[in-house]
Amino acid sequence: MRAAKGFTIVEVLIATMILGVLIGSILGPLGGLFRMTQRSQELLSNTTLAQQTVEKIVNDWRDIDKFSHSCISSSTVIPSGVTVEIQNLDSSGSVATATAYSIQDCSSAADAVPLKRVKVTASANGTAPSVIVVDIARP
Repeated sequence: MRAAKGFTIVEVLIATMILGVLIGSILGPLGGLFRMTQRSQELLSNTTLAQQTVEKIVNDWRDIDKFSHSCISSSTVIPSGVTVEIQNLDSSGSVATATAYSIQDCSSAADAVPLKRVKVTASANGTAPSVIVVDIARP
């Protein structure tokens, strides 16, 4: 009688189990890598949104009147999910007043502070917020 060539069912099952363990050990960290990439992309998106908002404010505040009133032009749109806080600073950089302004309302009283601190927080779609704080000198 000739010996049959091939694998037994036990050998096939063992090879399948080993392959399953190897695939499982690769897919676990790979899923974590995908989640980390997604969080990094969300943070980058929020940081970009905050930076664009700061740049809009800085550009508008080149006008001394807008700087004095802590406002921006009506054509400048603050995106949803972005909050802006403004603090007046004295010449030493200490907080003089921490009044909350409506940044698109130019009817507030003018001030003569030399420096303003702008804190922009961006959090789109409830993701981790990105915060940028910038001190802007009087033009």
